Amino acid sequence: MSVGVEGSDVVGVAEHEAFQENERLALLCHDVPEPQAVIKTALQELGFKVHIASGAPDAMERMRKTSYEVVVLDEEFQGGTPHDNPVLRVIQSMTMAVRRHVFVALVGKQFKTFDNMMAFGKSVNAVVNVNDLLQIKAILRQGIADTDGFYRVFRQVLLETGRR
Repeated sequence: MSVGVEGSDVVGVAEHEAFQENERLALLCHDVPEPQAVIKTALQELGFKVHIASGAPDAMERMRKTSYEVVVLDEEFQGGTPHDNPVLRVIQSMTMAVRRHVFVALVGKQFKTFDNMMAFGKSVNAVVNVNDLLQIKAILRQGIADTDGFYRVFRQVLLETGRR
């Protein structure tokens, strides 16, 4: 379970706070304070409670224990590289039964925002160029809506057939 650190916006792992029912959760994995604040604000304005990972091990543990609707990951989070990011490797190894319920946006310098082939190659739902972070709210809104629309019928059929 998660709990806010008193006097801080960062949410840490603890045992004594229960999640609110129907709460929309987002995990933010970004080290740089200014972009982190921009992304966090956008996620909050979109109605998400934002958990900020303190590092790669924390992010991986949180994803293991918590069902996040959205994960925003910087490709260089915690010293990762565009070609070797430990959090991205965990996301890429998730089963489709889990992955289809999580929208993952990967932020990086080398991406063209909404490049679907690059997103597919990285096993994420959307890629975002760092230069487009001022539009991150609109980008996330559109990406989440597109992904939800894509999977809506599929999820409904699974639910109706009892194979959720």
